[in-house]
Amino acid sequence: MGTVTSVTHRDASVANARAKDATSVRHGISRQRPLVGAYVSLLLFMVVYCARPEDWIPGLSIVPLAKITAILALLALVFYVRYIRQRLPQEVLYLVFLTGQLFLASMMSPVWRAGALQQTLEFAKVLPLVIVIAMAVNTAGRLRRLIFVQAASVAVIAVVAVWKGHLIMGRLAGTLGGSYSDPNDLALAIIISLPLCFALLLLSRSRIRKAAWALVMLVMLYAVFLTASRGGLITLIATAAIFLWEFAIRGGRRHLLVLAVLVGFILWQFSSGTLAERFKGALSGTESSAEGRQQLFWRSVEVTKEHPLFGVGPDNFEEISGSWHGTHNSFTEMSSEGGLPAFALYVLILWSGFKNLSVIKRLVRGPTESNLLARALHASMAGYVVGSLFLSVAYQFFPYFLVAYTTVLFQIAKASASHSKERESVSQEGPETWAPLQGAIDSAGWAP
Repeated sequence: MGTVTSVTHRDASVANARAKDATSVRHGISRQRPLVGAYVSLLLFMVVYCARPEDWIPGLSIVPLAKITAILALLALVFYVRYIRQRLPQEVLYLVFLTGQLFLASMMSPVWRAGALQQTLEFAKVLPLVIVIAMAVNTAGRLRRLIFVQAASVAVIAVVAVWKGHLIMGRLAGTLGGSYSDPNDLALAIIISLPLCFALLLLSRSRIRKAAWALVMLVMLYAVFLTASRGGLITLIATAAIFLWEFAIRGGRRHLLVLAVLVGFILWQFSSGTLAERFKGALSGTESSAEGRQQLFWRSVEVTKEHPLFGVGPDNFEEISGSWHGTHNSFTEMSSEGGLPAFALYVLILWSGFKNLSVIKRLVRGPTESNLLARALHASMAGYVVGSLFLSVAYQFFPYFLVAYTTVLFQIAKASASHSKERESVSQEGPETWAPLQGAIDSAGWAP
């Protein structure tokens, strides 16, 4: 009789301990919910940064929308920082060090310290935003909506650009300012968003939405050809190669191979001949811009050798380039203006994004949302790396947002894999005694 009583007490204590575990899980879930304020502010900033409403809505140009929404997101994060228990990811720490290195390079600049400091202050705005993404975007739904805002905004910009037909020397340019005013920058922004659009197409349940995404992607591709960007076309080919590998070959959608060739051929035929002429000029050596870019590249390498520790300061290469142009290479842009430490940190940030995606694809297999987004981000990041070899875009926010997306997706995939193991152990221990904890996990949306 005593033995039975002791067993009963032991079972009761085990049940109480497991109930406490379930309660702690629920408390952990509730602590994440207040971050909705930071998340909403982040969404507003993404709309402002990607769609640039102040450029096409009268009266908004006098309102610093980007600064206001960024400050709101940061304040919301600070207000709820007591609920956050996770450490900053490694790639975010790299960005912290990169920002610090650029501030040092600004103060040590032998060219123009005030200009370098101003550029660094503009770039430093990306740091709190990346922190907000890493901390506040803690569910797959939040990440999907964030990616939707970027992809849809760039898609609208591409459609408007094609519709307005604003040309610069026969090349399509964005009708808005910022990252879209230059044909090359417009092409890169469109290309890195295309894989994200395709992932959203696959995730859409409505046939109307799928058709809308497909139509928009065709217009975006057409816009890339109209920009007549040689670097853009090379970037598009590299992105398409990774995209087809991920979705057509590994994803079992072989029809995409034929479709890609067909669409590429048709768009090449219907786009202007400016792109073909520019390639012919570059190959024959008759176009001065191609030769000028080579000279700028080697000049940036020379500046890096002369100032290896701190460079000449952000945005100062143009003043000593001899032609008042940038490096047209994001890697030498960092090395010549921020020094070799800035170059190394920039590479580490991008490498961390690819590393995250590699782990995600091992953790999450099959046609799941996380897997689809990981494949799309792989193509987008590969496209950015190739495109950055031809453009000075190291201070733009887009690459750091892409890496931040991989950070969030890695955290989601890791949590999903961890709770899948917990579910397996629950089923082995018995469904009745683990029911409270199981219910908490299911209510959090962590079920695989």
